[in-house]
Amino acid sequence: MILVWVLVIAVLVGYLRGGRFRHYLRRPLHWLACPIAAFALEAMIPLWQRLPVPQTLWLGCMVLAQYALLLLFCYRNRCFGVSMLLIGAASLCNLAAMCCNGFRMPISPAVYDYPVFASFVARVAAGELPEYVIVGYDAPLWFLGDVLPVPYVLPGMASVGDLLLGAGVFVLVQRLMGLGKAPEATAGHTPGEAS
Repeated sequence: MILVWVLVIAVLVGYLRGGRFRHYLRRPLHWLACPIAAFALEAMIPLWQRLPVPQTLWLGCMVLAQYALLLLFCYRNRCFGVSMLLIGAASLCNLAAMCCNGFRMPISPAVYDYPVFASFVARVAAGELPEYVIVGYDAPLWFLGDVLPVPYVLPGMASVGDLLLGAGVFVLVQRLMGLGKAPEATAGHTPGEAS
């Protein structure tokens, strides 16, 4: 949900600055199927839960596949510079936190301080959201997990990776709308070349 708000704001700011999406065709993103597939993998969690294998196994496979796809997408589009660096750094932060906590995103105990999160906490405790785990401040890399409360947006918690991702997406949208420095072609690819 935070990412949706970032996209809306980025597009509005882009238009106010004189940008237009017709500039996208000059230097489009490559391998868009990678992030689409990554998000689809997470959307399929109810199906993964039905597999006759331990939760840690399917969660691990899903998380590793998701972030491999996202990092591959960032590498292929590295010509977009700082935006892809931010998105890649965001992916690595979230991946590190999850790998150290059973392939689940750790949530800090700060979640208990906000009554608006009560139903979210109950769902995590009931196992309805297996991709999350509420941890203590002694958990490995807890500070890279969901530690920043955003009670009026989701309601939910955000991570450092979420903030980096938001910044990367904002910068990327500005670039795609023709604002800022035009991306350089990556080695072996010319601007008019199809992927």
